[in-house]
Amino acid sequence: MSSSSFEPTCVDLFCGAGGLSDGLRQAGFNPVLAVDNDANAIATYEANHPDTATACEDIANITGDSVRELLGGKELDLLAGGPSCQGYSTHGKRIEDDPRNFLFRHMIRLGEELRPKWILIENVRGLLTFRKGHFRNLITESLESIGYEVDAKVLCAADYGVPQLRHRIFFLANRIGCPITFPQPTHGDDEWLANPYVTVDDAIGDLPLLKGELNCDEWIYKSRPKSDFQRYARRYNPKLTLHQANGVSEMSAGVLRHVGEGEGLRSVPTEHLPARFRKMRRISNGQLRQDCTTLYHRLHRQRPAYTITCYYRNVASGPFAHPLEDRSLSHREAARLMSFQDRYKFRGTGLPRQIGNAVPPLLAKAVGGHIYNQLLNPEYQGELTASG
Repeated sequence: MSSSSFEPTCVDLFCGAGGLSDGLRQAGFNPVLAVDNDANAIATYEANHPDTATACEDIANITGDSVRELLGGKELDLLAGGPSCQGYSTHGKRIEDDPRNFLFRHMIRLGEELRPKWILIENVRGLLTFRKGHFRNLITESLESIGYEVDAKVLCAADYGVPQLRHRIFFLANRIGCPITFPQPTHGDDEWLANPYVTVDDAIGDLPLLKGELNCDEWIYKSRPKSDFQRYARRYNPKLTLHQANGVSEMSAGVLRHVGEGEGLRSVPTEHLPARFRKMRRISNGQLRQDCTTLYHRLHRQRPAYTITCYYRNVASGPFAHPLEDRSLSHREAARLMSFQDRYKFRGTGLPRQIGNAVPPLLAKAVGGHIYNQLLNPEYQGELTASG
């Protein structure tokens, strides 16, 4: 089978803004259906994936029969999705009985009905330790119970060319007898790797400084791309959008004036701290508690960013301050740090949620490409008749 003509099918559940689909498409997959219950996210998805059918629906309403109709007789190669992770996340309070913790069961249900060759489930690293690993074991056992071999591994997005130290757990499962492996890192500090980590400067260093400008809707690129990542980000796109500053309070601006690159609240002299943060100082050595070290953190140009969350417009909530300016990240800067290309359009409201909750496309491309190559492997094609 020629890889140039091979376009395996996939379905993206809990698709959000489409980061997972974008990466899978770059890897060679054809997304035939995307499902999410957020109308704004679906609007964004449709703007970027016009050839994919979408359903703005509760996942409980999606049936195997409805998906088979869209497949038009084709076999489903990959069922993929990232069920809502707020219940497991370490960012904020974990909720043990949050019903979102059990959304993965719909992926198991549809997996059993559709019998795809592969299943991919993405989630936050906190799922590993939540309730002493109960949910990791539950997902693994559920996939095994419907006839799939399964393994799970935490992957760091920076290891695959994303300019961000974002860790996510991936469950990979198949029914074709293929050993479960994960893509090898392509980026890092180790000498044997072909590429160094993509840094903040590699990712956004070509974007104009905003200097307090809040209302410019569209930019012309003012310089040539300075890195491979910038060339990738600009591809197929003549103009820059969503690059606007977000005003910061006088208090936050005062704090940021004392924060250097790669530093955070701990570097601010006590007398310049807002009153609510002074209480966090350790009396013994005058330093902040460890869990406060990323507050008001300024990104370092020569390192990858920390995890971009849906709070990236608030410098007081985490490591989201621009390396050179006393402000938070623009939407486009955050999107680039997630590895979305500048061509990617975001629609509706709630852009921080759409961007911050997405699967980074280049991470999805790495995992999707790994599965794609396994689907091409003739050694496992014969397994389909026996197991299907």
